[in-house]
Amino acid sequence: MYRTGLTLLLAFMLSPIFAQTASPYDGTWKMKFQGVQATLGGEVVIKEGGGTWNQDPGLAKNDCFKRVAPITVELATAEQLVFKVNRSKVLTGCPDWTMKFKRVDDRTLQGEFPDGRAISLTRQ
Repeated sequence: MYRTGLTLLLAFMLSPIFAQTASPYDGTWKMKFQGVQATLGGEVVIKEGGGTWNQDPGLAKNDCFKRVAPITVELATAEQLVFKVNRSKVLTGCPDWTMKFKRVDDRTLQGEFPDGRAISLTRQ
């Protein structure tokens, strides 16, 4: 019984270590996309299933675009990255949306905003 208890205790203690496997997309990414009047950029940081979305607001007067928003990674496979930008957690009334990217190579991801505008992420 002692051995069984010790085995269960070790399994319980080590399970968070194995559950937090790093995503192939963990790291800092530079974003580039076409805004209403100009090409804009920003930074996406992905770490342990979450991270941040920090875009250049350009000339936007909407406060939703002027704040760093948390993201939640929903899917991270060898060929695809999907995450939710949680703007509503930063400022009440701001919309959340889901971003879907396809892997081009080890340093580049291509995707679209929900409105169809193209966006690229380049690993820093």
